[in-house]
Amino acid sequence: MKIIEGKDSQQLDVRIRFDSEEEKQAAFRLLAAMHQKLIGLQRDKEYLLRLEDVCFIASSDKRTFLYTAQGCYESMLWLYQMEEQLNDDFIRINKATIINMEHVTSMHADLRSRIRVYLDTGHQHMVTRTYVKAFKQKLKGE
Repeated sequence: MKIIEGKDSQQLDVRIRFDSEEEKQAAFRLLAAMHQKLIGLQRDKEYLLRLEDVCFIASSDKRTFLYTAQGCYESMLWLYQMEEQLNDDFIRINKATIINMEHVTSMHADLRSRIRVYLDTGHQHMVTRTYVKAFKQKLKGE
């Protein structure tokens, strides 16, 4: 890895060149951890996503996706690894989904002891019976 510093008029310029893809991935993981951001891939580009911008995280076909109002990004982490990195605004609601409580607009209980959650993005998800108790505790602030 090589770090090059320079000054262009009034702006400080820092460029980092990596010797390998692994080195680049390690640096991105470190940056994400330092600033509570998640790394998302979209069209072969890597993006650092702020936690508050992530509405929900879903796993499908052995892949994990981060959903924001701006779009969908793929993560290289498994859902359980994401869960370990997230703050208290996030909660797992079923086997394949973690939601950001800050994006919940409404909810509706159904007859089978499940809860349907509606997000500000228009998405809706089901809190399954296994996760209902923890979800209700989160709502109460426990």
